[in-house]
Amino acid sequence: MPDGSNPIIQPPNLLVTKTNPTTGQQQQAFPLQTEAWLKMQNVVQIALQFPLSRSSFNDLYGDFSDEATVEQAVDILSSINQTASAYGDPTTLISDLTKFQSANTAPDTIYGNGVWLASQTQVTAQQIVSLLNIGLTTIGNISDPKTRLDDLTQLLTGPGGVDPLANALKDNIDSFNTKTTDYYNRLNAELTGSTNSLEWYLAQADNVLEEAQKAVSDDADAIKQMNKDLKKLNDEYIGFTVAASSSPLLLLVPVFGPVLAVADAATFGTLAAKVKQEIDELNKKLKTVEKDQQQKSALVTQLTGFNAQAEDVDADGKAFLQTISTMIACWVEFSTQVQTRLKELSPDDLKDWSQFMQQIEFQSAIDGWKLIEQKSEEFYQTGFVRFSTDTSSN
Repeated sequence: MPDGSNPIIQPPNLLVTKTNPTTGQQQQAFPLQTEAWLKMQNVVQIALQFPLSRSSFNDLYGDFSDEATVEQAVDILSSINQTASAYGDPTTLISDLTKFQSANTAPDTIYGNGVWLASQTQVTAQQIVSLLNIGLTTIGNISDPKTRLDDLTQLLTGPGGVDPLANALKDNIDSFNTKTTDYYNRLNAELTGSTNSLEWYLAQADNVLEEAQKAVSDDADAIKQMNKDLKKLNDEYIGFTVAASSSPLLLLVPVFGPVLAVADAATFGTLAAKVKQEIDELNKKLKTVEKDQQQKSALVTQLTGFNAQAEDVDADGKAFLQTISTMIACWVEFSTQVQTRLKELSPDDLKDWSQFMQQIEFQSAIDGWKLIEQKSEEFYQTGFVRFSTDTSSN
């Protein structure tokens, strides 16, 4: 074994450093705690509100003049909704966080799987700390150096040992990487694909967003005019009502332009009733137009809001997948480290157990594993990112 330290049990370079935007302080965190993790949750929560059928679309957003373009919109939006469901809704899944900790297999959703991985990392780190504490103490009480090496080899690479635990976790991260890659591929195709994507659809001359935006403007003009008409009718109604109640005498009133007619209280009452009917009909029409404006505004708000949230999905997806790949590489490097360093050892290297424990920096390794355990637990307990500003890897 080369002189100096031997990092055989030092934990992988897994944690990353984040900046708390509130305090400005840097702190270590579980690697999935990224901006992409947070932003995707926002994208998913909007996408899960997209209608899955034509009837649901009409219930939410009202009627449109071009049925064909509505059908296209529903097809695209419902596909995005279904893909988003594969990610999972954090607002509902957060209640299942405690179940993730005890689950033997990963949840189906991306969100649940990510949180479950944090839990598995926490458990793995905890198990490794326990193995090292108990195992190395026990091995140190053995006098024969060769037996020490055999037992150390079993502790690190045998069934249930440190390296198999790390490899099992790496395999779970591999599966998560495959699932997440498929998710981003599907979502990106639905958002920005060359055909039948949301970007492609909204670039068409006729689309529901353009029609909704125009309807919002037209409805606003119509509402403004109807309110003016209502004020005029209300003034007439008040005038006729007052005349009917306070003018029993015959009066000359204008009917059409300069034409005059004799009117008594009964006539004023009839005129008031007629105006009241016009007011009721106009109010009914006004409510219909106001409802249409609200529905079309809801669609405009939802689609423009979604587009704003989803504009970085491709870049964020690449960054998030790179994060997962880095996690895998960390565990591969750790396994290689264990295997390589173990092969370099001879019984003579273990004669002085106290010196060996110093060379492997035992306490530093234990502290590092405990920190991984702590930060992993923080991530799965909260279930969502708190700090999203990357500063460096640690």
